[in-house]
Amino acid sequence: MRKTAHLFATVALTNADFTYWFADVFNGQTFWTFLKRLVAKYGGRKVFLVIDNAPCHNLPPDGKEWLAENRHRIELHRLPPYSPELNAIEPVWKVTRKMTTHNRFYATTDERDAALRKTFAAFRRKPSLISAHVERFQ
Repeated sequence: MRKTAHLFATVALTNADFTYWFADVFNGQTFWTFLKRLVAKYGGRKVFLVIDNAPCHNLPPDGKEWLAENRHRIELHRLPPYSPELNAIEPVWKVTRKMTTHNRFYATTDERDAALRKTFAAFRRKPSLISAHVERFQ
């Protein structure tokens, strides 16, 4: 089974708090949904989100309007093109692959996604699994 998992995720640099959401597809609309979930999760605290230049990070016009209206709650900061070494989520994906998908076969996407959820639950229970990998970004 080689179907891609469509995941949006963030890691907080201060405490390695890991947030994720499975989406049906990667596009600006689903990214916007994820942004709204982040704003809701962090309530009154402003979110500063560093993103790469993936096409899915391009919001639709109404998403851009929402972002402008909520700039007091969330700011997006784009990385320079082709600079994954500057993206704090990349080491987390490396740990995820090592713990969950590298050299493993899952007969179905449901099995794979369940294994990913189990790994992500471990990240939440024990942030030290990923905190050392994101420390350099603080």
